[in-house]
Amino acid sequence: MNFSQKLGLFILIVISVAYVYFSFFATEGINFKFPEKLYHNQKTSVTDIEQTQTEEPMPEHKMKTVKIFISDSSGQLRSVNRECDTVVEKSCFEFAVKELISAPTKWEKSKGFTSEIPSGTKILSVREGEGSIMIDLSSAFEGGGGTESTYTRIRQIIKTAKANTNLPVYLYINGRQADVIGGEGIMIKQPLNERSLDG
Repeated sequence: MNFSQKLGLFILIVISVAYVYFSFFATEGINFKFPEKLYHNQKTSVTDIEQTQTEEPMPEHKMKTVKIFISDSSGQLRSVNRECDTVVEKSCFEFAVKELISAPTKWEKSKGFTSEIPSGTKILSVREGEGSIMIDLSSAFEGGGGTESTYTRIRQIIKTAKANTNLPVYLYINGRQADVIGGEGIMIKQPLNERSLDG
């Protein structure tokens, strides 16, 4: 038997003895203890992962009251409130214009409120710059109702605009500044203010 064979036989005997010892004589079996530092690092890693996976809190909804103007049962313009969700709406001024165009609500109608703004009126755009705001409406805004109705709907726009911003507001119809409105040729001084309809 050469040296290599003897070495191999020796290793085989050592492995066999170790197997027999741990299988039949060692009551606790093979027990490996990991270093505490490694375990601690593992716990930290799990915590970090949990913190990373935590969802960002949803933004809190903040409501802002805006005012629009419609006519009461006696024909006088009155302000009514709408609640603008600042998280949902990109602009509470634009929200106020939208609410004015679609007003009154069913409840307001039941209380005698009306609006002279024609139902077919569309908002083409509301552009808010650093120094002014432009409201662009469709040509349906000019249609029907006669002179008194036209005056009232213009005042609705003016009062609503001034109640919701301190910036100068300009009224456009189909992309053109509305210096004259309707077939009656009602003159409007711009930017919109309480004296815009004075002759």
